[in-house]
Amino acid sequence: MGRLRNIKNNANRWGWGRALLHVLVRGAERYLGIHIYVVRLRPIPAEPTYPTSNPKLTYRKINEAELSRVARDPNLALGSEFVASAIERGDLAFGAFDEDKLVSYIWRSRSSAPDADGVWIKVDHPYSYSYNSFTRKDYRGQRISPVVHLFSDNEMFQLGYRYRIGFVAITNYASLEMGKHMGSKILGYAGYLSFLGKLFPFRSNAVKSTGFKFFQP
Repeated sequence: MGRLRNIKNNANRWGWGRALLHVLVRGAERYLGIHIYVVRLRPIPAEPTYPTSNPKLTYRKINEAELSRVARDPNLALGSEFVASAIERGDLAFGAFDEDKLVSYIWRSRSSAPDADGVWIKVDHPYSYSYNSFTRKDYRGQRISPVVHLFSDNEMFQLGYRYRIGFVAITNYASLEMGKHMGSKILGYAGYLSFLGKLFPFRSNAVKSTGFKFFQP
């Protein structure tokens, strides 16, 4: 009964077509190990227009000393091991600060970065992969994260990167709608089959042209 209630709630919100697709996709993930994602692309503007946000906040690249400090904050969902590995890979972190308090951040990869369950993502220049975006609970709803994204875009533009790539589950309809408002377009689809501990990735031609792929180190 609970599952039927969830399907009906999704149908009321997104329509029956999307509600049934959600059931099929979740079943494919759970029983077949097939994961399908929408890959989104956003051109990085040379001069971004920032939405109105909390005027008390400052936005900047997070240096290594700050990262070592905030990694120990249990409210930021980071961790020292993750931060050390990201720095070693050459990933960059950008954040919003309320004085010296980090309230929101995003990571940007110029090559490869881990996702979950031993799966990694790779992109090629001039594409940059954004991942692990986070905002403290008491600062959410203030449009801080979009500004952090745009600030990181501008910094990556200065480093010669012209596009931001991200991905979202094919049935994450709320995130897909939000991406439209933030200027992202659907590039194509990618995913993988996980079977007996091995990864079998797939991607559409448009996604392949950017170098974006799932892989297993």
